[in-house]
Amino acid sequence: MLLKSEKNCYLNIALLVFGAASVLTGIALSLKPPSLMPFLKAINIKALHEWVSYGLTVLVIFHLLFHLDWFKTMTKKRIIKPKAQHPPVL
Repeated sequence: MLLKSEKNCYLNIALLVFGAASVLTGIALSLKPPSLMPFLKAINIKALHEWVSYGLTVLVIFHLLFHLDWFKTMTKKRIIKPKAQHPPVL
């Protein structure tokens, strides 16, 4: 069984790889460099970009779920406690 820190590390590496692939394929689709077009068409860059983006979306959802406790804690610290610290002014 992986430790929480190891899970986060692997998830962050996957996010980096998928994010970089999504950005690079998106740039290639946008610029359409003439010298690379035969290669890009051969690897079906549009489908690759779409599937990498789907994978990135799933990884982001997992990332948010893994850090749900952090969101709860920060919400309590930033939103709930400041209101409780200041008594109402009459």
